[in-house]
Amino acid sequence: MMETGEEKIPMQVLMTIPADPEAPFDNSVAANEGWGVIDAGPAPDGGPLLQLQSITGPSASSAIFGGDDDAWKHVVARAREGSALHRAALAAINDIERTLIEATCGAW
Repeated sequence: MMETGEEKIPMQVLMTIPADPEAPFDNSVAANEGWGVIDAGPAPDGGPLLQLQSITGPSASSAIFGGDDDAWKHVVARAREGSALHRAALAAINDIERTLIEATCGAW
């Protein structure tokens, strides 16, 4: 889980837009919903390890979601409804994260 506020964490929030103009992604909009796409360090293949995580503020009680799996369920549900933001987030994550989310939420 990523935390913001007073605590510093060794993760960098990914603030890029995918090349596909049909799938805009804005991590600041996602953060307003309580989640984000996070670069959690190098993946086994050496690329970025992009994960979909819930975000908390200075304390866990300020979290919108109870944990990452709740954020996953929210994002997948919105993607199934056709939200370009949520579909782009799911397209951006790496294969390891995608497998974990699909095991919890099913395909989107």
